[in-house]
Amino acid sequence: MAALQLAADLGGTVLSGEGGAMVLVERQRRHGLPVLLVLGTRTPHVLEALEAWETCAAELNLCALLPAPDADLSAALRFHRRRIGSLLAAVDASLPWLDDRPMLAKRLPGRVFMASPEKLGKAPLSPLEKMELKSFLPAWGKVARRDVFRRGDWAEVEGGYVMDLWPGVALPAAAEVCLLPLELPTATPLMAVLRFSLRAVFGQPIPLLPLPADPSNLQALAQLTSTTAAFRGPVEAWRLVYQKLAELPAPPHFCARC
Repeated sequence: MAALQLAADLGGTVLSGEGGAMVLVERQRRHGLPVLLVLGTRTPHVLEALEAWETCAAELNLCALLPAPDADLSAALRFHRRRIGSLLAAVDASLPWLDDRPMLAKRLPGRVFMASPEKLGKAPLSPLEKMELKSFLPAWGKVARRDVFRRGDWAEVEGGYVMDLWPGVALPAAAEVCLLPLELPTATPLMAVLRFSLRAVFGQPIPLLPLPADPSNLQALAQLTSTTAAFRGPVEAWRLVYQKLAELPAPPHFCARC
């Protein structure tokens, strides 16, 4: 029922099969054009992206994707890989900004489990990264920044303890990684386009920062294309994204219709 309601709200198609239901909302100017996939987990996540596509003339097709609440996104994407087709890029529009200010994510933490907790090393941060976080989060004290971005607290769960795991942290042999951390490449055409678009709309620098959020949706999108990022923004920013991405070289086209 949740997937059917999403489809009705957005004018999309319910895809069912392995992994559970997803709603695919397609906007096409012409078959064979480069395709951008925008992932949301709730309807509001994709509304700006859809409105921007309707009001710009970029030579780009759009796929908005929303999994049903109980869907296994990774399994569903594997199952519907050919239906979705080749992608120029994929972005997760469901992740929040850090401190609700415009930014782009370059690292996200995974999750680690231990039967009994041991002290882990701090997540590595360069002096420049420390300075950027301190400047971006002026109301956060040193302890708050350390607890969120470097070394958090263990939380008790059934059978043991879990904690966020940032990239670069060495683990004891007894630790079990439940969810891999993620490092997003920053020197890519996609990231340059996203950063340019936010900077143009907000008139301010857009930093690349660690984001304490679940990386699993981006990891699932990487099954479809290696060019992925987390992005949100107003309609004006999405329009610029489409215009700039339409100018990039597109991968060879394929889809289930061809």
